[in-house]
Amino acid sequence: MSFSLSEVIHWTAGRWVNSNEFPSLNTDIIRFERATQLSASGSSDLAFFFSKAYQKDLLSALPAILITGEPFVQALQQSGLSLWKKSAIVACADPYGAMAILSEKIASRLSSVAHPMGDSLLESEAKVHSSAVIHPTAIIAKGVSIGPHCVIEQGARIGARTVLYAGCYVGPESHVGEDCVFFPHVTLYEWTEVGNRVRIHASSVLGSDGFGYAPMREGQKVVGHRKIYHLGRVVVGDDVEIGANTCIDRSTFGETRIEKSAKLDNQVHIGHNAFVDEGAVICGGTCLAGRASVGKFALVGGLVGIINDVHVGDAANVAALTLVSKDVPVGSTAVGNPQREYKEHFRAHATLNRLMEERGRGREKQK
Repeated sequence: MSFSLSEVIHWTAGRWVNSNEFPSLNTDIIRFERATQLSASGSSDLAFFFSKAYQKDLLSALPAILITGEPFVQALQQSGLSLWKKSAIVACADPYGAMAILSEKIASRLSSVAHPMGDSLLESEAKVHSSAVIHPTAIIAKGVSIGPHCVIEQGARIGARTVLYAGCYVGPESHVGEDCVFFPHVTLYEWTEVGNRVRIHASSVLGSDGFGYAPMREGQKVVGHRKIYHLGRVVVGDDVEIGANTCIDRSTFGETRIEKSAKLDNQVHIGHNAFVDEGAVICGGTCLAGRASVGKFALVGGLVGIINDVHVGDAANVAALTLVSKDVPVGSTAVGNPQREYKEHFRAHATLNRLMEERGRGREKQK
């Protein structure tokens, strides 16, 4: 597996800024075999440099191709580093975006990360492992790949070119779109709907019951809990990615919805009737209680708790470890427990620090 400098320039819309150092070579001859971290890069590697935090790594870096941003070009040229003369340096407007583009091109060769997509598979018959169990009423489109021990239940539909790795379960009347990837042991309960180009990582569960119980009483005393069976479903839009061991509960009635282009990290919990809007990002270990909602392109940090009926506004940010107990306004940042706007949070901490210092000085005087 190798890729040329010509391909890199085309994919990133970049320019070869030190081509004068390689008068005898062209963009098809210079190639790389893998992408790697900057400090460990060698003559067959591609590496990235777009942050001053990694400038020390340049001292030991000698990749075949270095991707960087336009603001770094002059400094690299004047640095005296040997990589300016030995590595092909490509500058582009958005090197972090270039990393995303190139990662997709490289990952297309790795069966455990991605799968081939395109019209070439549209006419091919579905590939179904002999151990898979598929109900006769299920509809399996062209180009689908179904791995060992998968179960596809009554009335389920699997869209074209979708890949199900080993042990996946698609429940009754569930619909899966085109070009999806379900990694091992993904479970879809009945009625779940998944859009196109959705990636769900290993052992995630969509459509399990929400956490709801009606107290059983004798007088004023609670003596038991009667289960509320949840009768709704989960709906996931196009281009969503869901991390490993993530659970999305079905709604009590109606729908729990994850809108298009949302990204959920590993071990996220989405409660019944919750709503995650377009492009929202939810980091690992975060829990949304029932009917909580996250707005468009909001960013929710790791290990955050969002309580029932609370809304995080569009383009808002929630810092890691925050307990969100009240609405977060559009475009604002919430921090801490108790939840505060971030400037208020840091003023409160500064005030507390001053009080503790004054108290400490007072104790010293008493001695």
